Amino acid sequence: MLSFSVLDGVPGLADWQFAYTIDDGHSAGTIVRATITQKTEAANAEAQAVAVLKCVIAVIDSQNNVQTDAAGDSMDTVYVTTKTLTTDAGQTVNVVDEAAGLVSDCIVEVANRLAVHSSIAAMAIPNG
Repeated sequence: MLSFSVLDGVPGLADWQFAYTIDDGHSAGTIVRATITQKTEAANAEAQAVAVLKCVIAVIDSQNNVQTDAAGDSMDTVYVTTKTLTTDAGQTVNVVDEAAGLVSDCIVEVANRLAVHSSIAAMAIPNG
């Protein structure tokens, strides 16, 4: 299982933005920034409370500057996903726990995608 660590001291992080360093695998040493947003939806007949969490992952440096890939494209949104939280009447949802799980899933997906990107880029480099 991929491991990653919280990176403290990154300047300019907004509320619900978190920086992590990927600790192992092909993407070891890569710094990513996770941005979590939440939108509350109106209750409906099926659920008493509905919230949608969105996680956007960017590849940054230790100063919170968005990096570019080998093709020169900005890596400000390398992965975006959402998670819908619903609850029945009287139940509570721990949004912090749900957000943490979402971020973890996103970082693993980003590491996998970066490894694939790197493999494709390596194949495109001509020999000699």
